[in-house]
Amino acid sequence: MSQIDIDCVKCGDRYARVEDGWCKPCQIDNFKKNFTNWTSGNEIIDDLIQEKNQDIREPNDIIFEWIPYNQLNDIKEINNVLYSAIWKDGPLYYCHHKKDYVRKSENEKVIIFSCLYDLPIITKEFYDKVKSYCDLYDFPIYGISQNPNTKEYFMVFQVDHCEKCGNKYTNVKYKWCELCQINYLKKNFTNWTSGNEIVDNFIQEFQLKINDYDDIIVEWIPYDQFDNIKKIRKDGFVTIYSTIWKDGPLYYCLYKKEYQRKLGKKQVALKYLHNSQNITNELLIRGRNSNVLPIYGISQNPDTKDYIVVIQDEYCEKCGEEYTDLMPELGPEWGRKWCKPCQMDYLKKNFINWTSGDKKIDKFIQDRQVNHVDHHYDPILEWISYDQFDNVKELGKNGIITICTAIWKGSPLDYDMNKKIYKRNFIKQNKKVTLKCYNTQDITEFFNEDNEYSMLYRIDNLYGLSQNPDTKDYIMFLEDEYCENCGKQCTHIVEKWCELCEISYLKKNFTNWTSGNEKINNFIQEFQLRINNYTDIIVEWIPYNQFVNIKEIGKDDLFTIYSAIWKNGQLSYDKNKRIYKRNLKNQNEIVTLKSFNSQNITEEFFNEGNKYSIYSHQDDKIYGVSQNPNTKNYIIVIQERYCENCGNEYTDTFHKWCKSCQISNLKKNFTNWTSKNEKIDKFIQEMQLKIDCYDDTIVEWIPYEQFNNIKKINKDDFVTICSAIWKNGQLNYDEYKKIYQRNLKNNDRKIILKFHKLQDHNTDEFFNEANEYSIKIYGDNNRDNKIYGITQNPDTNEYIMVIENKYCEKCSENLHYYTWCKTCQLDNLKNNFINWTSGNKKIDELIQEMQLKINDKLDTIFEWIPFNQFNKIEIIGKGGFAIVYSAIWKDGPLFYKEKFRRTSGNRKVALKCLHNSSQNITDEFINEIRAYSLNYNENIIRIYGLSQNPDTKDYIIVLGYASGGSFYYQVNKNYDEFDWMSKLQSILDIIKGLNNIHQKQMVHRDFHVGNILVEKEISYLSSKIYISDMGLCGEVSNIKNESKIYGVIPYVAPEVLKGKPYTKAADIYSLGMIMYFVATGKQPFSNYAHDEYLVLNICNGIRPEMNESEIPKCYIDIMKKCWDSDPNNRPSVTELEIMIKSFFSFGYFKDKEIEKQFNKAEEYRKANLLSIRSNQSSTHLEAYYTSRLLNPLTKNLYSMEVIDFTK
Repeated sequence: MSQIDIDCVKCGDRYARVEDGWCKPCQIDNFKKNFTNWTSGNEIIDDLIQEKNQDIREPNDIIFEWIPYNQLNDIKEINNVLYSAIWKDGPLYYCHHKKDYVRKSENEKVIIFSCLYDLPIITKEFYDKVKSYCDLYDFPIYGISQNPNTKEYFMVFQVDHCEKCGNKYTNVKYKWCELCQINYLKKNFTNWTSGNEIVDNFIQEFQLKINDYDDIIVEWIPYDQFDNIKKIRKDGFVTIYSTIWKDGPLYYCLYKKEYQRKLGKKQVALKYLHNSQNITNELLIRGRNSNVLPIYGISQNPDTKDYIVVIQDEYCEKCGEEYTDLMPELGPEWGRKWCKPCQMDYLKKNFINWTSGDKKIDKFIQDRQVNHVDHHYDPILEWISYDQFDNVKELGKNGIITICTAIWKGSPLDYDMNKKIYKRNFIKQNKKVTLKCYNTQDITEFFNEDNEYSMLYRIDNLYGLSQNPDTKDYIMFLEDEYCENCGKQCTHIVEKWCELCEISYLKKNFTNWTSGNEKINNFIQEFQLRINNYTDIIVEWIPYNQFVNIKEIGKDDLFTIYSAIWKNGQLSYDKNKRIYKRNLKNQNEIVTLKSFNSQNITEEFFNEGNKYSIYSHQDDKIYGVSQNPNTKNYIIVIQERYCENCGNEYTDTFHKWCKSCQISNLKKNFTNWTSKNEKIDKFIQEMQLKIDCYDDTIVEWIPYEQFNNIKKINKDDFVTICSAIWKNGQLNYDEYKKIYQRNLKNNDRKIILKFHKLQDHNTDEFFNEANEYSIKIYGDNNRDNKIYGITQNPDTNEYIMVIENKYCEKCSENLHYYTWCKTCQLDNLKNNFINWTSGNKKIDELIQEMQLKINDKLDTIFEWIPFNQFNKIEIIGKGGFAIVYSAIWKDGPLFYKEKFRRTSGNRKVALKCLHNSSQNITDEFINEIRAYSLNYNENIIRIYGLSQNPDTKDYIIVLGYASGGSFYYQVNKNYDEFDWMSKLQSILDIIKGLNNIHQKQMVHRDFHVGNILVEKEISYLSSKIYISDMGLCGEVSNIKNESKIYGVIPYVAPEVLKGKPYTKAADIYSLGMIMYFVATGKQPFSNYAHDEYLVLNICNGIRPEMNESEIPKCYIDIMKKCWDSDPNNRPSVTELEIMIKSFFSFGYFKDKEIEKQFNKAEEYRKANLLSIRSNQSSTHLEAYYTSRLLNPLTKNLYSMEVIDFTK
């Protein structure tokens, strides 16, 4: 394939995998066309296979198929559910030469798993089970087959063991065995040489580091392999060249199970090491100069004898600078070679090729193009001629704005990473868009500073601007986000779901069905009108003949409970057709029928129905109401909730797990096994009867012959610790069969055997230790390690505990996180102290202290970072004590993956440069460092390390960069989408961050919305929120009666304004004010001058005004507790977290009354967006929301009338 062949010749779209010539849309289209050429004979199974076919993402993905049973030969039973077989034709593989799928692996050995129900009706459970197996297992599933005689369905899996060595594949999906590939590379060492032992050793060391199929095989590359060598730049002792590597690197071929060259002509960068004829290992490492960018190999110029490091192409050929968007962590083939300076220059030169005819419009578009594009994927805002729009349809008006839909004949500009230019992709032509037409010809009105001009900068899905040539109205055109029926913005834009229209449709449909009972009709209608999400259940009147296989499973005074299969199943929203319909995967769903034991409907019936939820994620779903035509009894139809064996509700409804029945099964099984030791049997039985959750471990008596590869790790006088492979693995609960059984995923599980030399087990020592282990999947009560069972060595008669593999093979200590050993990592860090220094003993000690705080493999390794690691340094903020810059950290931070390594280069970070810090390392400076977070999961901005400006000698704190900016900015920008669920999630994140500070026995002391940062757009529930600016943070025990008071007046607690010491309760007061901002979108006391009179009013108990229609009462109650004048009455941050969590979980409200309050507030918010926006923009000229010294405003407090609540 030539270097320019990156677009599909068939459809013109970009190849998803350039090196393979693989086009995802075309391949999916081929699969769709082939649907008519095969069938399983069952519509649901066909639908499932077709769905899986359309999920493919890359050419190496397995093609899920219907496999005729006569394709499977030599079927041999492994156990009662597992069989081996030979698949005659074998699976489909993608051939990059033919650009099509072919079968190249005849007589492939496969595993057949009899895991599916043998039922006359394929139920929703069957569908869900197949999908769960596809998601669950690491090794690929080729498809489904069926025995034509028994009618039993089978899953067909890839064999997960290497045929050469018999060990489990390191990467099962790609049939890649690390052991065999390492052996192959070692044997191949004799087939090549650089002619220099140091270079050979360097390359061999890199080759033996591979641990997955897509790792690069570092090579000795002959110099004559390079064509078209062009000098890019000179950088110190190296000169950088761009070149074409004729044969290209090695890739692992899945079906041949070997490395081969398939791409050819790969563009790479050459780093010439000057005067390197006498090469050293240190020089090679220095030449590489990056732990991030992929290294392909080493070469040598035959004329100069200089050695060359061959790396990924990282330099722009035009300007010689590093590409802005390289993203090497995505792999060498996926990096985007985008150079911001060159692309901005290109856009600037293009300014003369277009004009809107208005200077202000042109200036706005030019500013957006040049100053708001930071990545290759950022949209390029454009001026688009109005004749580019077809089928313009008016949807509605909103003041001076007319909303229309249209077809955009053109397409957005996309960055072509090969040609390194922006161009239009014709595949994206004729895209449906929304036009916002402003009914004004006055450009000043269009760019009203307090209205739409500022809004233009807030709209991220804005494609461009245009103008109607007839009306002269200006137009913003955006992504399609409005409902065609009502003209309102869709409630869920991606799914094109409009709550208003769906409610209207349901109301109109009331006349098309009836239960024959007005009360029942009203009950169902009320449920239907509750929907506010496309995933919510449409409660229905369900004809009784829709139910089959009806079985009575329980009864009480009011209801008789039945299990049944609902033939058609529930309605689901189809986002493509924008309608509710019944789909195949919901057919034949198992449900529970609660039949009311009376023909007279009473309040008990409706009270029972109202217990259930329409939220699809919850375990108490209601589907509808029905009536038995024989008894005339009404029936509530709910999700499957009751155990068919005992008639009781499942202990765990989601996993269909009944504790009492499973305990009963275990008891019945006691007679089927024995250790031949009464005490051991009793202990195992007691452990089995402790289970109270579906995923608890079933402790077992395990035969010793179940263990392979037993290797000693450690030994003392009483215990020997060994690692081993447990062949069959542990029992897992199968929610479809409702039994415990062993599954393929647990085969060959690595575990620890703890041999005890106590052969006389009349003592309790053995059992006391065994009880220290947990049966919980994530441990409990500080017991992290799981126990799987007990076994016995038949030769020595030693009893052995079989426990989770949490021992380090290096030091024999407990692993803290699977493969991560805290003890060893701390030793590594200590041993490395001599390899770096800041040049300042106090700084070195601080860094060492921070490094030794790591407690998890995801924790940041705090470092001394040389200043020359930073480039593209740009100022982003300035304060009284520091200047904050953004920068690109070339190598990026250390992350743990088997060992600490740098895998995320060109990481954007924030540099906080502290004024005059070169000599004076204060306690405040050290407190600030300690207050930042090393933990990935904490809601405090992450700290990476320290650096120093070599010119000013000022110290620099290196922090995580929050691309979303300040919380205040994001809330204002996205307030239209900032619904109450997002508000609650934001508050919860802020509370979690404050809790982390308070748990360290520290207080923030400058807590306000300006010191809260956002990872990305606040409108997303997944957006992470961080507390930042720890400059005033201090330990509670060390805070004295400081004379200076800093902060933002509305956020400072009254007792602090009166000179009392800062406490945790003062942070809680600030949090109450943050809650006010979140609720209203307004800063507290925004309409007041921030002067000594406001200070006096706050000290006398005055608080911000509230509109109770705008804020739920339950939220107001918490807010008022936080800003109580008496700090003793304020809740702790832990209590606050519990209070907020009591409102919602996973995006849904927990309580109907709470939900009602928040829904009311949300309706108010939506109905009053314009007035809220207006209030947000009106701020008193003397209101200050940046921290400052407040003593001048508090000095006269004692001469005024102040009520002291703290006495």
